[in-house]
Amino acid sequence: MRNYIYGKKIVENVIKNFSNQIVKIYILKGHSFEQEIYSIIKKNNIKWSSVEKGNFLKIIKEKIKHQGYIAEVKEYQYCELSNIYNNSKERQVILIIDQLQDPQNFGAIIRTASLFNVDGIIIQENNQVKVTPAVVKASVGTIYNIPIVKVSNLKDAINSLKNQGFWIYSSFLGKDSKSINEINFDKKTAIVIGNEATGISKKILSVSDFNFKIETSNVIDSLNVSVATGIILFKISAI
Repeated sequence: MRNYIYGKKIVENVIKNFSNQIVKIYILKGHSFEQEIYSIIKKNNIKWSSVEKGNFLKIIKEKIKHQGYIAEVKEYQYCELSNIYNNSKERQVILIIDQLQDPQNFGAIIRTASLFNVDGIIIQENNQVKVTPAVVKASVGTIYNIPIVKVSNLKDAINSLKNQGFWIYSSFLGKDSKSINEINFDKKTAIVIGNEATGISKKILSVSDFNFKIETSNVIDSLNVSVATGIILFKISAI
């Protein structure tokens, strides 16, 4: 099965920063890149073609906001859990995602995690959005900046992190959860983010070392999960 990304900004970003991931680029007739982009395409011997509208729309047989730009990319390669441990690094932050469903949220979280130099993201194999073209687009290509691990058992992965010296902090709106302002995040920190609707599952909360929440006015139930993740990662980066 072929993998495609689409939209001018995302395709350009991948050309600039991750050209080795591209198989071929398709440009709708009447559209073009800046000369800088064409120079990178030529330098890296990336295949590309200008395509008439009828054939262009056949490349991806669904309604998408392609803006006249599509790139076929290699299949995404997930990382092994052991590869994100780095005992020589004084500080490490790993993000654990428990059953997130929305590709836009996942992509936004990846983008934020990349900007705050998160060392890795762990997701579950089942009941979790995977790396899809929509996720790549929402991440604006930063998907390739950060290792993502896919595991069959999230609880086992958390226990493995603990064995490597990580402390587990769950973002959870419970009555006993501490304010994020009261939490002293460790040098080896793993943050758990939950599902958009149901939050973090009980089995994951049972192996967490700390539960915390972001204090708000409570005008609505909670923050959007990607917004909350941004606040958390900013807080940790300031330590």
